[in-house]
Formats: sequence, structure tokens, C-alpha cells
Amino acid sequence: MQALIISDHLKSRLKIPHGTLYAGCGREAIELLKTQLGAEKPAIVIAVGDITTCNLIKSGVLPDICIVDHLTCRTAVSDEVVKCIHDPGHGYVEVAVENPAGTITLGLVACIRNAVHAVQSEEKGRTLIFVHGEEDLAVMPAVVLAPLSSIVIYGQPSSGCVLINVTREKKKEIRELLKEMKHTEPTELPEESKYTGDDIRRLLK
Repeated sequence: MQALIISDHLKSRLKIPHGTLYAGCGREAIELLKTQLGAEKPAIVIAVGDITTCNLIKSGVLPDICIVDHLTCRTAVSDEVVKCIHDPGHGYVEVAVENPAGTITLGLVACIRNAVHAVQSEEKGRTLIFVHGEEDLAVMPAVVLAPLSSIVIYGQPSSGCVLINVTREKKKEIRELLKEMKHTEPTELPEESKYTGDDIRRLLK
């Protein structure tokens, strides 16, 4: 499986919020950031994490793209959260992808890219990406692949929610972090046979 793998020295740097932290528990933090969502009129809203996604939905905000793994702090989320996320009434097209903990796989990057294209299409389709493994690092490709003026929201454990405004400067910052990740080679999997070398890095340029 072609992937970028987080290095030990990078883990501590990624624990620092890479956007504006809205402190609070659960929907309290979401209510605080909703004001900015309304003021910004973002191109695309991307939510990463089950609790963040559920709280946004319950607060009346349907993200254009949701990336979830049914875990929170590596513990299974409640049935209520799962039901909230997968409610057919939200109109999400659901896709699934493998992405082991501590990695950003080519499959995950491709799913996010396709989801962005779907939002930008005439249908303006919304996508729910379910990750088999872990979605913690999905924030990085989400920022790189989202159009300028988009917003990426994710949970900060024991602190609240982080809102990232997607700017050229933020994209550059995240790309520099991605360059520090280790790169695995493609495998013989059929869907990856046409990819060689640094294709995953090219997708994230």
C-alpha cells in the first residue's frame, strides 16, 4: 500500500493546533465557531472526526465532506454518534477506504480529491468517507486538496475544535510537514499498479 508514514519527531508537532482553537466540550465549541462559518462563507467545509462531524450536524451544519473512522481517542464511538453520521436524510454519498494508523494512504488522498471534485461539480454532491483504520492525519491532505477559502474542522482532544482557514500560506505549511513524512513504495494491488514513485506526493503538490 503506497502511503506516507508519520515519523516520531513529527508526532509532537502535529499535536499543536494548526488553526484557531475553539475551546469547549462537545457542541459548546461548535456553537462558538458557527459564527465564523457564517461570516467566512467558505468554498467547502470539511469535517474530520466522528464527534466533530456529529456535533456539526446536530448544530445544523452539514459539512460538504466528512471523514470518520467510528473511533474517538481510539475507542469506539457510541451507536448514537454512528446513527447521526449515517442518517440517510443528510444526502451523503458514502465511500470507504483503508488507512492504517499513523499513515496517509494513496487511497485516502484519492477519496478526498474525488470528494472535493464532487462538491465542485454541478450536482454539488456531499461525501462521507469512512476510514478503516484511522483518520487522524486526514486533516493534512484535506487542507492541501481543498480549494482556497475552504474550512477544515477537526477535534482537539480534551480542548475543543480547531478551525483551519485554507489559504496559500496554510497549504504551504502543511506541504512542508508532508515532506518530512516517510514514503512507502507501491504494492502489487491492482488499483495501485499504475502508480509509481512519488505519485502520492504529486497528488499533494
